[in-house]
Amino acid sequence: MALFETIYQRQPPKYVVLDVDSTHIDTYGNQEENAYNYHYNSKGDHPLMLFDGLTGDLFRVILRKGSVYTSTGVVEFLTPVLQWFEKNFPQIELILRGDSGFASPELYALLEEYQVKYVIRLKTNNLLYKNSQHVEKVFYETFEQDNSIMPRKI
Repeated sequence: MALFETIYQRQPPKYVVLDVDSTHIDTYGNQEENAYNYHYNSKGDHPLMLFDGLTGDLFRVILRKGSVYTSTGVVEFLTPVLQWFEKNFPQIELILRGDSGFASPELYALLEEYQVKYVIRLKTNNLLYKNSQHVEKVFYETFEQDNSIMPRKI
């Protein structure tokens, strides 16, 4: 994070989007930590990564066993980053973006403790759909007059 510290000291951004993600990297042979992952249907590693969502720059990465779930260890992974921002750049507003695999109460609690706003995708389900229909209706009623932000119908 030394590079980010140098950059932010010169010109700190108003906000940073922390984009947390995991991926699968196929391995061959007997590499350390490789294991079969049923989701990817192959043997490999499953690293956890954190990017600056606006620039694409890599903040942090850890190598993990190929069979772990997407969010395994995410709280321990993010805590030092959030502590670093709090200590060195408290004026920077943080927003975390994550896929549905990161939807966990432990992560929400950590982000709220550090006052980090977050957008974490949730998997579609009937209860979520039922409870969000009124929000969708209000959205369309509010914004359908402004064609610049509404998707075009084909």
